[in-house]
Amino acid sequence: MKQNLVDKYIITIIPTILGEGIPLFLGENPEIQLKLIGTKTNDGMVELMYVQR
Repeated sequence: MKQNLVDKYIITIIPTILGEGIPLFLGENPEIQLKLIGTKTNDGMVELMYVQR
């Protein structure tokens, strides 16, 4: 992320109540503006596909 080497982010959400959030990326990372390009559902999960704006 810091070196701008990621072309596409695919994030899958599994709906589970945890009580507290878990960070997706650890450490100091730049804020990146993303554009949603697609979604897919499978067995109660949601897959989100993003590219940089």
